[in-house]
Amino acid sequence: MGNFGALEIGKRALIAQRFGMDVTSNNIANVNTPGYARQRVEFGETDPQLLPGGKGYIGSGVEVANVRLFREEYFDREIRNNLSKKSGFENDSSILSRVETILKEPSDDGIDATIDKFFNSFQELANQPESIARREFALNQAQSLVDEFNGMSARFTELRSQVSEKITTSTDEVNRIIERITELNNKLTPLVSLGSDAGATIINERARAVEQLSALVGPVNATVDTKGLMSVSVNGASIISTVIGHKVQVSETTSSSGERTLSMQVISRASGDVISKFNPGAGEIASNLKHYNVTLDGNDSSGGFSIVKSLDELAGAIVNKVNTVAQTGYGLDDVTAPNRNIFDPTGTTAASIKLDPAVLNQPRNLPISIEAGTPGDNTIARQIAALADDPTFINAQTAQQFYANTLNRVATAGADAANGAKTTSLVNDQLNAQRESVIGVNLDEEALSLIRYQRAFEAAARIVNTTNELLGTLINLGR
Repeated sequence: MGNFGALEIGKRALIAQRFGMDVTSNNIANVNTPGYARQRVEFGETDPQLLPGGKGYIGSGVEVANVRLFREEYFDREIRNNLSKKSGFENDSSILSRVETILKEPSDDGIDATIDKFFNSFQELANQPESIARREFALNQAQSLVDEFNGMSARFTELRSQVSEKITTSTDEVNRIIERITELNNKLTPLVSLGSDAGATIINERARAVEQLSALVGPVNATVDTKGLMSVSVNGASIISTVIGHKVQVSETTSSSGERTLSMQVISRASGDVISKFNPGAGEIASNLKHYNVTLDGNDSSGGFSIVKSLDELAGAIVNKVNTVAQTGYGLDDVTAPNRNIFDPTGTTAASIKLDPAVLNQPRNLPISIEAGTPGDNTIARQIAALADDPTFINAQTAQQFYANTLNRVATAGADAANGAKTTSLVNDQLNAQRESVIGVNLDEEALSLIRYQRAFEAAARIVNTTNELLGTLINLGR
């Protein structure tokens, strides 16, 4: 092998130990990088050389056999699954908090208080049924009730529109992540022959991208083939097949009853054709779809809890119950039965409820007497006031009981979401800590590795220097 062989061994040792220092330095540099998995150089002997005369073999040095990546698929999968739940709970909590803000209960000017003031105004009117001032006050309270329903409906409509915009924005983000994962798979393709961990940096980045995807669309099924390329599906819908990535899109359908529903599909990035339905199992998008399609949809037919539908039912019950009583009454100037309403019978939702034109700004027309020509009669006023305590007003409850139960359902859902967010956040911290103990960078260990590589590099350098001196001596002998 001779002195030139020793030089080659020294050179290989210098290259290998320098590579080890580079990898260790990269670990140290990324000690605070989220999701970074440490790497370790694995060395191997180069092919030995046959001694002259076939008397055996002698080693020819060292080479970098592999760069091992300390990723743990178990922890990655568990973190992704928990992250999707955490993201969904946090989004639920945020939206339900907005719902509670819109409802502004308890307060002196919320629906509950306004309903109470409305019925009380008719109780007061019953004490002086011929009083124009009291009639005006009752109409003002009715108008306040209308304004509260209308305003609340408008704010829920705005919130629903914002949720729709968030779904669109999140869908665009999903498509960017899908495209990024596909790009990373393509970058890994030429490294396949070098081993599954050859593209360690790319694999780390891909793992972070899949976690981001899980937070948006729920638990993803991420499988890696023998070549290290990843395929991804969500609830059975394939969105990435190694180096081919599809797109997801949102579409809206409107039923004959006016129910507007958002749904998602997987489409081919190449042709634009719909490949399959896309149903996020959890995560931010699933949460927003639930609130758009159910919680904030007044025409929801799923049977789930819709705050808007509950408000519409309450507004409709008030219109129908009050008008049924009012239609039997007479105003101050009526001589024949006017069959007059207090609320416009065509407006039976929170958005459309309004006073009937026959009584709007016309207190004398308010029908509160049971007979014509009896301005002092308060029968109808008392009957309207008594509706406040009617146990059959709506769904076998009084109006305020129904509304209180609605508020309780919102509060319960909000508390469940907040508790879920808190619990999954704790689980997320625990899982990350456990994963970090396996894949994370330990600065003490890396410092020792750095010293070890440094010493090996120095020794290899001495081999080169010594061999160089020997060669110099041999050359001088020939002069």
